[in-house]
Amino acid sequence: MAEEFEELKDSAEGAITREGLAALQKRIEISIKIAHEPPLPGKPDLEDMPGHEFASRDGIRNYAEGLGDRNILYRDADYAVKTRWKGFIAHPTMMLYMGVPILSRPLTREEREAGKGGGLPGVHSIYANEEIEWFQPIYEGDRLTVKAGLAKAELKASDTAGESVHQTTERVFRNQRGELVGLTRSLAIRYVRSKARERGKHREFQIQKYTPEDMKRIDADYEKEEIRGAKPRYWEDVFVGDELTPVVKGPWCVTCFIVFHEGTGHRGPFHRAHSLAYEYRKHHPQAFPYNQYGFPDTVMRVHWDPAMARVTGLPTTYDAGVERIAWVSHLVTNWMGDDGFLRKLSVNMRNFVFTGDTVWLTGKVADKYVKNNEHFVEIEIRGANQRGEDTAPSRAWVLLPSRAGGPVKVPTKVPKNVSPYV
Repeated sequence: MAEEFEELKDSAEGAITREGLAALQKRIEISIKIAHEPPLPGKPDLEDMPGHEFASRDGIRNYAEGLGDRNILYRDADYAVKTRWKGFIAHPTMMLYMGVPILSRPLTREEREAGKGGGLPGVHSIYANEEIEWFQPIYEGDRLTVKAGLAKAELKASDTAGESVHQTTERVFRNQRGELVGLTRSLAIRYVRSKARERGKHREFQIQKYTPEDMKRIDADYEKEEIRGAKPRYWEDVFVGDELTPVVKGPWCVTCFIVFHEGTGHRGPFHRAHSLAYEYRKHHPQAFPYNQYGFPDTVMRVHWDPAMARVTGLPTTYDAGVERIAWVSHLVTNWMGDDGFLRKLSVNMRNFVFTGDTVWLTGKVADKYVKNNEHFVEIEIRGANQRGEDTAPSRAWVLLPSRAGGPVKVPTKVPKNVSPYV
């Protein structure tokens, strides 16, 4: 084990520098500027296409099943057309795996030089927070486009590595009619792997072992899951302090990671094989560091290769943060029923979900109010594991039908100055 660690730990190591941070911050104003210039004609490079170009019937169903959601609103088109939506709609968080990039002009020489070195190469990145807003559903057949760019980059202290960079990216999604569907604000925390190893925050960690009795209790919680479905949940019937029926996820394992990514169709820059992997690592060698056997493999293997996970200062393999976003939305959509609309979600990825961990998603109504004739319910959410750690402190804002105000109206109202990329 020690030899394996020594072979891997120095591969593709990077550093946080003030110069690199300044160049990264320069990219923000450049990307905002380019985003508001007329788009170029033509189709994006195949490498930049999303997991789902279209919200197909199979894609909608497979996404719901990938996150382990039994709600037939997102799995059965014949059922969905009979609901208030009059069509097959996607699970809200499927939007994260859609969006054909809008082509922008190339960087000028001056812009390229201004942002040079701003990618912080070799500096590890952890997905820390996702804030999502939705303004209307995604229907079967919809094709989304996305306009995206950096919005913020700040130097922060870190419990894991001492010093880190907090990097926020915004994405704006529109459908084939040009209508605003939603937007995201993604926070990534960048840190130096060796610093995390030195601090050894997770040094005492051990993979959880379960007894048959433990599994019976978990299975009983799976049995208790409640899907509101066709019975409307009216705003007037909800009170502050109401608790949501919990949703359990786990014990988490690499199989869960595989099944989820089968549903997302996700083929990000680091998910490549054979010729495509070779072409990418020619230009981005640090994205494919060498393993203990002497050949390159993606940095994404932190999710399935314990040796690579240890290189980042973590004790073993762990989930992708996007899984927890889907889990939180699963809890909320179960509760709100077919007639509700998930308007906004903010999910913090905390403490990691390691192999063997089980997470119970719970929620409580924190507030309810009417704003611009829309009936909001605000929900406080926890994602506690078997150690009692909150892995997903989150908040959701739901629009519910009202006996006095009628059904939820979509598209919903869009706040002013919601994003520099709108």
